[in-house]
Amino acid sequence: MTVFFVSLARKIIFLTLSIGLGVAGFLVAQHWDTSSGPSNLSLASTAQLPRTAMAFDAEPLLLTRAESPVDLGGDAIGVTYILEKGGDILRVSPSIEGDSEVTEYTSLGGPKVDSTIGFSAIAFHPHFLVRGLPGYGKFYVVVAEKARSGEADFVPEFGNAGEHHQDVLYELATNSPLSAEFDGRKREVMRFSQPGPANNLRSLVFDLTGALYLGVGDGASENVGRNSPSRNSSSLTSAFGKVLRIDPTAGNSKSGRYGIPDSNPFRLVSEALPELWAFGLRAPHSMSFDPFQRSLCIGEVGVSGIDEINISTFGGEHFGWDLTENRNFFNAALSSQLKEIVTSPLLSLDRNHGLAGRSIGNVIYRGENFPSLAGRVIVASDDGQLIALDRNVDKEELAVLEVSGLDGKEFTALRTGPTGELVVLCSDGSVFEMRKTGVAGSSKKKRKRLYCHVAQLVLTNG
Repeated sequence: MTVFFVSLARKIIFLTLSIGLGVAGFLVAQHWDTSSGPSNLSLASTAQLPRTAMAFDAEPLLLTRAESPVDLGGDAIGVTYILEKGGDILRVSPSIEGDSEVTEYTSLGGPKVDSTIGFSAIAFHPHFLVRGLPGYGKFYVVVAEKARSGEADFVPEFGNAGEHHQDVLYELATNSPLSAEFDGRKREVMRFSQPGPANNLRSLVFDLTGALYLGVGDGASENVGRNSPSRNSSSLTSAFGKVLRIDPTAGNSKSGRYGIPDSNPFRLVSEALPELWAFGLRAPHSMSFDPFQRSLCIGEVGVSGIDEINISTFGGEHFGWDLTENRNFFNAALSSQLKEIVTSPLLSLDRNHGLAGRSIGNVIYRGENFPSLAGRVIVASDDGQLIALDRNVDKEELAVLEVSGLDGKEFTALRTGPTGELVVLCSDGSVFEMRKTGVAGSSKKKRKRLYCHVAQLVLTNG
């Protein structure tokens, strides 16, 4: 009982700090104008140490080649569904012999789709195969539609000079989850008015309870200022620059098309949007949920060549954008308080020093093929690198996995497949799942071997 009350007290204190920061951020968003450049309060930084070899033999299994693959999801029996930018979904079904069968599951394209952006995310309800539960047969996609295609549920408070396009979350409900072809219906869940082509809705992930997290950017890629889109991130009345958390199978929201989980941190806060889970984000492009630590891993594109990996555990965290970018506005006392309240990133990748390219995906590894990576945050960059961070040691270590077997490949996304194994999507359309050496080779098809060596680095506080 004592442990329960201590935990409850911590959550109350954390929520109070989050609300206070949110209110401060909202007021700043209303009145603050500065031309100063980026100046982060606290960011993790990396320092390279001499490289040491570490055995990490893996073999990439080519799942399929697709036309501009952007995301993937899977079900409990190991079937992988690959979403293409144009709206086609490929179904990759494993066989007993170790091979796989690839079929076109469905095509979701249409005249409303903004083809320059297209589809960007897919997520399958954890109860997709559980008959009798609300999530049975349901999965969700995000698509960019042309401006004024429908009535938007959310419009940016700041930087809304005009509508560039609309991001829409759709629910797809199939009548037969085991069928090789989609047979069902489509339903609109949420619609966002977007002022620009960047920093939009680009990521979806479920937790084990069936709550769906949406990573929504601040609205457009612009410099900070009085009316810039970055102001949206600290406002508790804006859905932009946030991670939202909803129950897509319920209907107690304002629109009635989705539900609000009771445990959302701002559900009972007057004037705040009840959908909010975390805020202070610029462009959350990739998210993954760790069922062991019940935490959300959020990757986002930062400014000045610095990308961030953030961890949300309780909800209500403020990750700093764009308050920490203009600390000259604050006096010394307030700046010190912000350092204590703003949640610093788990990892900051500085592209300016050549450690890695732009981050394009992150997962917390819980697969079985590579026990040495268990619990590590794996980050992929567009120049073909995989980076592993160990969160469970006193001295956090960073490992760069040098992938020689995929030389020349440019990554566009990193995900985990239905069995928890690493899957990389490449710019040439190929989709590879990382298998332990000898496992993928048991297939009748000839596979190309992948050998990885690890360079050890250390994570320090900057």
